Amino acid sequence: MTITDIVEANKGLIYKIASQFYNVEIDDLYQAGVLGVMKAYRNYKQNGTTKFSTYAYDFIFGEMYAFVHSQNQIKVSRDMLRLYKSVEMT
Repeated sequence: MTITDIVEANKGLIYKIASQFYNVEIDDLYQAGVLGVMKAYRNYKQNGTTKFSTYAYDFIFGEMYAFVHSQNQIKVSRDMLRLYKSVEMT
């Protein structure tokens, strides 16, 4: 199985994790998620106890988190972002 197959198989997981972040382009988060999958694949040791997707979650989330927090943005609390999102949806 190639890395392309691994990324394609975990595409849904990448987008699911990306949906947890606000005010960031989904394509940028997807690229960070792909980096996370690649790092997880490189470090994964298949011993039968942990599924790859479970193992890769922390790598994917970590890459996205690092990407979001490396940008020069104004910091806004999660509560304010949720309020903004609820106002925008009404």
